[in-house]
Amino acid sequence: MTSRARMPALDLFLGLAAATGLVSVGVASAQAGGGSFLADVFASPASTTIALDLLVLGVAVVVWVVVEAHRLGMRRPWLWAVLAVPLPGAFVVPLFLLLRERRLRA
Repeated sequence: MTSRARMPALDLFLGLAAATGLVSVGVASAQAGGGSFLADVFASPASTTIALDLLVLGVAVVVWVVVEAHRLGMRRPWLWAVLAVPLPGAFVVPLFLLLRERRLRA
């Protein structure tokens, strides 16, 4: 009888979060108007507040991700900063956390 290795619950959650982030943000951005996107982002004080909050948070998270990947000896830690530009943070951050957890267990 062969035993199957079970995926830890945290890995499953992070994988689902990454997939959900990629699909949900991808669908929403496909519906956003191309040229009017930045105008929409800064259309009101509320949307400007959220956009700037996410931007500052995103920069801090990207710095932490690169430093943490380097600290753990993960290959090409700078690649996370590159991926953060075209891909949604709702995908990149859970994906990094998933790979980080696997690295910590190894």
